[in-house]
Amino acid sequence: MEKAALTIYLIILVLSPLLFGAVHTYAYTLMALGILSGSLLLVIKSIKKEIKTGTYQVHLPNTSLNLLYIVLLLFLFFQFIPLPESLIKLLSPETLVIKEKSIPASMAIDSNKHVSGWLSLAPYIYPVRISIIRWAVYGLFFLGLSQILNSRKRIELMLFLILMTCCFEVLYGLFETFSGSSHIWWFKKIYYISDVTGTYINHNHLTGLMEMGLLLAVSYSAALAERKRRRNIPGHKTSFRVRLARFLSGEQMFNKRTLILFAGVVMGIGIIFSASRGGMLAAAAAMLCMGLLFIVRGGHRRNGVILFLLFLITAVYALHIGVEYPLGRFKSFEISFESRTRLAQRTLDMHEDYRLTGVGLGNFRYAYPRYQLPEFKQFFVQFAHNDWVQFLTEAGIVGFFLFLAGISYYLYRTFKLWRMRGDPFAVCLGIAPIPVMTAIAIHSYSDFNLHLPANFLMLVAIMAIGYSALHLENHHGIEKSLYRNHVMPLKYRGMVVLVLVLLLMGWTSLWTIRHFMAEAYCNTVHNPTFNRDQNPPLEEIREAIGWDRWNAEYWFKKARELMRMRDEMILTRGQRTEGRGQRTEDRRQELQLEITKALEEAVKLNPFEARYHMELGWGYTYLWRLTGYDKKWLAAADISIDRAAYFAGDKSPDMHVHLGNYWVIRSNTIDPSNPEWEAAWAKITWHYKKAQSLKKGKQMLDSIMRFVWEYYPDVEFVKKVIPDHYPVVPLQ
Repeated sequence: MEKAALTIYLIILVLSPLLFGAVHTYAYTLMALGILSGSLLLVIKSIKKEIKTGTYQVHLPNTSLNLLYIVLLLFLFFQFIPLPESLIKLLSPETLVIKEKSIPASMAIDSNKHVSGWLSLAPYIYPVRISIIRWAVYGLFFLGLSQILNSRKRIELMLFLILMTCCFEVLYGLFETFSGSSHIWWFKKIYYISDVTGTYINHNHLTGLMEMGLLLAVSYSAALAERKRRRNIPGHKTSFRVRLARFLSGEQMFNKRTLILFAGVVMGIGIIFSASRGGMLAAAAAMLCMGLLFIVRGGHRRNGVILFLLFLITAVYALHIGVEYPLGRFKSFEISFESRTRLAQRTLDMHEDYRLTGVGLGNFRYAYPRYQLPEFKQFFVQFAHNDWVQFLTEAGIVGFFLFLAGISYYLYRTFKLWRMRGDPFAVCLGIAPIPVMTAIAIHSYSDFNLHLPANFLMLVAIMAIGYSALHLENHHGIEKSLYRNHVMPLKYRGMVVLVLVLLLMGWTSLWTIRHFMAEAYCNTVHNPTFNRDQNPPLEEIREAIGWDRWNAEYWFKKARELMRMRDEMILTRGQRTEGRGQRTEDRRQELQLEITKALEEAVKLNPFEARYHMELGWGYTYLWRLTGYDKKWLAAADISIDRAAYFAGDKSPDMHVHLGNYWVIRSNTIDPSNPEWEAAWAKITWHYKKAQSLKKGKQMLDSIMRFVWEYYPDVEFVKKVIPDHYPVVPLQ
């Protein structure tokens, strides 16, 4: 079973970077199911019969990362599961505010706008569930690898495959860039055309992979250095014949080190020609870190020569190819750094609202538009470009502290064991995860490498290699793993632990499959490499909801498709007979009720999305035929539009135009002597002014003017919502 699990792990490790970094649904589903399959084989193997007593025992790995894995997994479930309202109010008052706005406006009127019962800490639990799945998969991958990499042969096999994969990425990327083809497999590159990206869409993510590969190559090359033989007899000199024999016998080792050094040079070139400024700085800092670690171990100081030689050869090759463009990007480094700093600062503003337990892992992209800066309005910001700040915001102080505590414990255990080891293979490879983590930590200050499944998986693999190398002892030519395991009888505590592990794997597998099937019918995960229909038929959307009803975007797409059907009925109703027209009107009203229910479900699941609230507000206005329209449905529309304004922020000028348009129509139904009319007009002015501040141009101003003029054909009214310098001429 070990060999089968190792084979599965190696295939997944190689395929994940090749499949666009495993960012698309089919790729990360394959990754997750492959790792879960291999882990299941290892769990079955861990159940062993004790010979003396005849009882069954379960052997579970006791690694230095167990603490980090378990506490963060429990914390994620804590964000995910329902908790008492009083506890939510204590831990995250802002979450309670958001949850109140998740109650559909029509229901909020009846329930007096108050939430009650049990709620989750994360306002939107769907991305937290995805985060739990990935964290579970990464942890099982590490635990599985740390057990099956129990020989030098297996460790070197994994090292060889990793280095070969990294070299292929660079060579393929160089060919596509400098040949002018600019493809990633079948997909024509849209961005980073002048940069080497390999099979990644973003050049920064290829650099993240190359950083890890380069440092691993240096560690492996240093690990192959033969240990100096001690002389047993003082003054004894080794004969020329013996020295010659040793040199000849070491030829294979020399060739292997040369090959690995060449692989490191290739990856160094990849880092430079990816033109990632953060990647270059991170790689240089990590190499310095590795050099300092070798200096600490006196017997390995000569490995610093390898680092210098690697830098020298890489520089020669890079100068020969031409480094003007990559180095030229540093001219705009200060401007780029400033913009990312401002992005991080706004993320910290979000953190202030969810200080203790965070907004929920994976919720950044949904919550951020409310905090988005006007200068980034043309972008859909999915990541903060600073993984440290983003994790702090999503996990809060509690989650961040748990992460630091787990990492600190891992570093303490690793350094303690590393100082005790003397074998070059253990010393050099055992410390490799530290500079690799240093590189990723520095690069994560300006990018989001750890959100790439393939890169996170590679980091986990290197940590497992380091752990296994530290625990591998070669005594008189016999290899022995010094692993520590939790050994528990398969009853009581052992049975409980085994059941919990199997439940976690089963739950993860179930929701991985359900997520994949739902996305197969209606994709919501961005995938530019496949030309998939972004507006599938209603039947397929309903199938997606059947597989995974917790994704709010499915409900919104269902509502949009029903809107399309409704609008087609409106356009064709004039061609129908009176009786048939009435039946059509009844059918249209039924569709509108279904649209409203779908939008209400979307709002309940993801209250952060301003467009859900806006469409729901407009949708309520279509229910004018229902009894109690003025008191319930029209009031609900006002509430939904106000909620849309609350979440809209400074991201979309068009959103503010639509919100202003609503209040123009709504104010037209209110008597001007009523104070509510003044409040409505104030909202009109505010939204239109906000739209104009976000987007300059005559076209939008003309659109606003014509819309206002349709309901208020008076020059003085129109002047209130457009700039003073803009000429207002009455329409003919």
